[in-house]
Amino acid sequence: MKRVLILSGLSGAGKSTAIKVLEDMGFFCIDNLPPALLNDFMALLASSSVDRVALVVDVRSAQLGDAVQATKRLIEIYDGLVTVIFLEATVEELLRRFATTRRRHPLEGVLNLQQAILKEKQMLQEMRELSIVIDTTDLDIHSLREKIGSLLREEEQFVIRIRSFGFKYGVPLDTDFVIDTRFLPNPFYDKELAPLNGRDERVAEFFKRYDVVREFIECTAKMVSLAAQGYIKEGRAAMTVSVGCTGGKHRSVYVVERLLELLSDDFTVHVEHRDVNK
Repeated sequence: MKRVLILSGLSGAGKSTAIKVLEDMGFFCIDNLPPALLNDFMALLASSSVDRVALVVDVRSAQLGDAVQATKRLIEIYDGLVTVIFLEATVEELLRRFATTRRRHPLEGVLNLQQAILKEKQMLQEMRELSIVIDTTDLDIHSLREKIGSLLREEEQFVIRIRSFGFKYGVPLDTDFVIDTRFLPNPFYDKELAPLNGRDERVAEFFKRYDVVREFIECTAKMVSLAAQGYIKEGRAAMTVSVGCTGGKHRSVYVVERLLELLSDDFTVHVEHRDVNK
């Protein structure tokens, strides 16, 4: 399912920071897209592999009225898939930020800085009315990240990817955590169990005889859950946990299947057994 976020707001309110946050969350970001291209871009997006896009539309657009109308059309056509976020701050805070960064306001020139800020607020009022508003006056980058992440999590659930693998075939590079199960009892040395894998009930019965297996899985599930909650606060959309044993057939597979059972009530969990058939 395609996900489109339109980011608007006052100059100096944190749009550049928000773009970096969204990029970290996996969004493909386009800054200052001309409003007339919004519909064409959505048509292009439909045929692409990109599924998370953030578009910045603000006062720099020469025809802001067209941007408002284009945004309204997108909301109507793609009901439920378009989120509009508007960043703002108090005039006093915006004046302080511009003084600190010494950047020029887009409307500054004939107008002084305070007049430019007030004019921009007036020009963007209709866009603001379409949006979820975030006041960044008292937010640092970490608070803004958490705010945006919290907002987006209301519409999509965090994903934990858990894979089993064999150390003899190499440790996966695309992972956040590596869990080593090679210290656990190994059914490979049982001639009847060796041809089977960790999904077989007979292998499960073998592991159930050992308290250390149960305790290890329970502790690992708590650790993964705690880490996932931290990732969510940082605005991450997913995390990957790789569980390894020597060959990737018995211990790691069994542990992954049990973690799936323990974590599925709170998270979306995707499971992969990389080396089970090797």
